Amino acid sequence: MATAFLWGYYGFNNFGDELMFKACVKMLKDFGFSTIYVPLPKGKKAMGVTAVDRVSFKMLSFLRRSQISIAGGGGLLQDVTSFRSLLYYYYLAETSLLFNKPLVFFGNSLGPLKRSISKRLVQHVLRHRNTLFIARDPVSYRYVKAIGGRVWMGTDPSLLHLMDIEPKEKNEKKVVFFLKTPIDVSIILKNFKEYGIEDFVLSTAFPEDCSYLPPLRAGDDPLEEIASSSLVITERFHPALVASYFEIPFVVVDCQKARRFFGKYTKEEFFFSKRDPLEISLKASIALKRTLQLRNKLTEDALRMKEFLRESLKG
Repeated sequence: MATAFLWGYYGFNNFGDELMFKACVKMLKDFGFSTIYVPLPKGKKAMGVTAVDRVSFKMLSFLRRSQISIAGGGGLLQDVTSFRSLLYYYYLAETSLLFNKPLVFFGNSLGPLKRSISKRLVQHVLRHRNTLFIARDPVSYRYVKAIGGRVWMGTDPSLLHLMDIEPKEKNEKKVVFFLKTPIDVSIILKNFKEYGIEDFVLSTAFPEDCSYLPPLRAGDDPLEEIASSSLVITERFHPALVASYFEIPFVVVDCQKARRFFGKYTKEEFFFSKRDPLEISLKASIALKRTLQLRNKLTEDALRMKEFLRESLKG
């Protein structure tokens, strides 16, 4: 019976992480892994996997009996959000290597790493002969290659999940916002009303994000809101990725992750904006007229990444 140990920032109701989780679980099932162990917050459950308390030493026994350890997407190896978080993921990675397990970072990004000790820990993991890093963006790819790690250029794992979703009928009169904190949207909304757009939705990608900002109405499921919108304005990466996959116009506000990722797919800059209402409004007007055509390339890269991992596991 094939077993896998899948880990990431799962179980915290973060939009992008949950998309990547669903994609990785389905992929591992497709590969023939009948049992998948996943560290989750205490009391959390998930369909199709065996949940393990993410701060319990019982994780070690589940990791030991697994045939592969896989970090399923996201920017896990960084110390800007939390050095403690980096130490946790380093612990999982290093323990995997101590148990002589193949360690795969599947569609991950690297950094930023501000502390010298963080860089040493990460480089120690990435240089190990049992580690394979499949990069989400070119910056991460170049870093791993520069330090002598085994690396392959991939994309974001969540695309494998998006491929299974039927596109919704777009609402030509709806704009969806994803904001970390409140911002004056009056100028932005005034501009949209000149286009005949009257429906403005505020959705959240992270639980701590801005969830109340009149006159924006509260959104429902983020994926449903994006797929049925005519424009997305976001400070978070994954709403932009979902919009790009469904070829819905979008504007990314001050998001370095998005710049690193989309730099692989286009040289266009019109969909990037500073956190300034006037600039956001101007960029949105341009985006409504110049939709990026990225779906085919995103799909191709996601399928290539999946097949590359399948072949790598055979070897």
